[in-house]
Amino acid sequence: MCSYECALADIRDKKEKQAEKEWKVRKKAGKEKLKSVTDYRNEARKIFQRWIRIRDLGTGCISCGVLLTDIRDYDAGHYYNAKSYPTLLFDPMNVHGQCKSQCNNHKSGNLIEYRKGLLARYGGEVLRYLDDKADDKSQRTLTKEYYIEITEKYKKLCKEIER
Repeated sequence: MCSYECALADIRDKKEKQAEKEWKVRKKAGKEKLKSVTDYRNEARKIFQRWIRIRDLGTGCISCGVLLTDIRDYDAGHYYNAKSYPTLLFDPMNVHGQCKSQCNNHKSGNLIEYRKGLLARYGGEVLRYLDDKADDKSQRTLTKEYYIEITEKYKKLCKEIER
């Protein structure tokens, strides 16, 4: 008697688990359909900024030089503002580890020192590149597909670095 009832209970459990799994797949697909371009941009930005923090771990803040030892203690600071210059939002030369408490938040990016940090780290060529790219008005509208591509690229890079 127990074996028959146990078998039925086991079958019911398996069916419930399968139904729950299928529901999660449908729910995820439904959420994906409802995503806006802004949602994709925010997702891409989050993973890109994580990659910047991992990349710059152990280096100094680009603006003040304070050592960055924990990714929670610093931001991915932009030299050219991300809202005003969307084409530079995901440019690794435009974004560097920057201390949260002082440079990025309290000094609004500490841009004069940021510029000096870029010069010291990379030389004048990077500044010319960033200035030229900031002046280029040809690409302003970024698409859902672009943000998906950025998300996948930097997810992969984060995984590689974290190994």
